Amino acid sequence: MSIELAEPTAREGGHRNARPHAVVLGSEAQAVAAARAVADAIRPLATDRSRESAPPAEQLDILFQSGVPAIAVPKALGGLGASIETIADTVRIISHADGGIGQILQLHNVMIAGLFNSGMPETRAYFAPLVLRGDRFANALAEVGGKNKLTFKTTLTPRPEGGHVLNGRKFYATGSYLADWLMVGCAGENGAVRSAYVPRNEPGVTVIDDWRAFGQRNTMSGTVIFEDVIVPDEFAPDRGKPARTGLTLAQILHAAIDTGIARGALDASIDYLQHHSRAWIESGQDRIADEAHVIKQIGELASAAWLAEVALRHASQVFDRQIADPQNEELTTEAILAVANARVQSDHASLRIGTHLFDLLGASAVLDKWNLDRFWRNARAHTTHDPIRWRLHAIGDHALNGATPVDFPLSPENRVRFLAG
Repeated sequence: MSIELAEPTAREGGHRNARPHAVVLGSEAQAVAAARAVADAIRPLATDRSRESAPPAEQLDILFQSGVPAIAVPKALGGLGASIETIADTVRIISHADGGIGQILQLHNVMIAGLFNSGMPETRAYFAPLVLRGDRFANALAEVGGKNKLTFKTTLTPRPEGGHVLNGRKFYATGSYLADWLMVGCAGENGAVRSAYVPRNEPGVTVIDDWRAFGQRNTMSGTVIFEDVIVPDEFAPDRGKPARTGLTLAQILHAAIDTGIARGALDASIDYLQHHSRAWIESGQDRIADEAHVIKQIGELASAAWLAEVALRHASQVFDRQIADPQNEELTTEAILAVANARVQSDHASLRIGTHLFDLLGASAVLDKWNLDRFWRNARAHTTHDPIRWRLHAIGDHALNGATPVDFPLSPENRVRFLAG
């Protein structure tokens, strides 16, 4: 079912005018079904190695026209108001087909969550119909260099006549090249961390397709430059004090990406074994699928994928309960730790399956035409984004010392101040 939305009266995003409006999905079951249809449509494109470094215009047209990227819009603003469980499941399903497109969807969901959690009603009201019609939101958060990830050289400076001016340079700006809107992390007055939402084609914005990596190659995670970009007040909502779950949504969607990659690698391995591999002569079997060692190893890999999926589903359900009861500190701790455990299991499964599938498939499996190494490459690239050692630290510090976990990057001294209120 398609619903025509009123056109916004203010400025437009980058590529919006050339595209039809997205489908508006009426239920969470429809959202999951739509995600599966998108995955089926983009999977053949993901197997084509020659397409990996090109901006994924066709894939994103399919994804954003499906309505899946809009399911998080709250019901009060005309949207589906999907649960975390469903949002995470759609990211997992898309990542099963293409981890890079899954990452673009993940960042889009995190960026629009910042809008809908804004304390400015006019900001929420302005952007909701844009998300519903299919606008694409990308991040421009990280910078090269600096003491840490929140030490921004990009600045948001107030103008005497109102609004702000934005200046700086970003990298790792996933999805930016084909986005309509960029969510920019920047330093405001007195160095306070601020955010700004900027149309991708706004004067003074330059987006460069210079992301060159061995994995997640189609994520367009390159450079964005901002030179004297004017930002209205309603496009720079005050972040306020972050909650303990400030990055829990990002974390669980990271887990969804890697869980999807893990299952995608396993399914591709099974398909290859069933249709292309030969039994090893010493096995005495006619089919490699009857080799005892192969059966055992597939069982181990299938168990790893299953464990990641169970951990993701459990963490999503706990996080949904925490969102409904945000003042419950015990439930907040449970949600953060459940998501951390999902991250650990998904990290382990995606890397293990992507690596060890080649132990089973035979020498022909390394040929470029199969592109089976994409699963390991994508998992290895994506799992570097947020170090798993700090998720393990949160789990271990709570188990050993009763430490309260905080899902937000803070220095040790700032963490003490944060918990002290």
